[in-house]
Amino acid sequence: MPGPYDKLEKKAESLENQSKLEFNKKNYASVISLLEEAKSIYAQLGFHGKIGMINQRIIRVRNLINFEEQGASVRKKREQDFQNRVQEVLSEKQVYREKQLAQQRKLSPEIEKILEKVKMLIVKSEREEKLGKYPRVIGRYKYILELYKSIPQDSIDLSNEISEIEKKLSFIISKM
Repeated sequence: MPGPYDKLEKKAESLENQSKLEFNKKNYASVISLLEEAKSIYAQLGFHGKIGMINQRIIRVRNLINFEEQGASVRKKREQDFQNRVQEVLSEKQVYREKQLAQQRKLSPEIEKILEKVKMLIVKSEREEKLGKYPRVIGRYKYILELYKSIPQDSIDLSNEISEIEKKLSFIISKM
């Protein structure tokens, strides 16, 4: 016939099982609370072996909590470092653009005329592309490439612009 001690033992075992379910849900505060409650019941029953095992589980859960907090802190620091690097790259890119603009201002009048002509042609090409006049757009982009390539590379680096125009050109050709 089950006695009051059997009921207490079953309650403590039930609390241990609940703690396992909470552990699987990663609800660690609840796990520790349930284990502490089971530990107090085992203390009433005098089950010192069980108390030792529960203490070990509580220690492991607390260690896991600390480990996960440290991992989160490391991830947060890595993310911050990554964001800082991205910001540095963007700043460098901005500085490069500003230098390029300053360099363009120092260009000879001939080169400035060519660059102005290119800007005008790009505007016209984009407008005609919207109207669907692809053969004219292709011709304009090819002419823009010729103009860019006619500018000496030592006076200004237009490799990015040339690459962009070539991409646009191949995209439009693929549309036809």
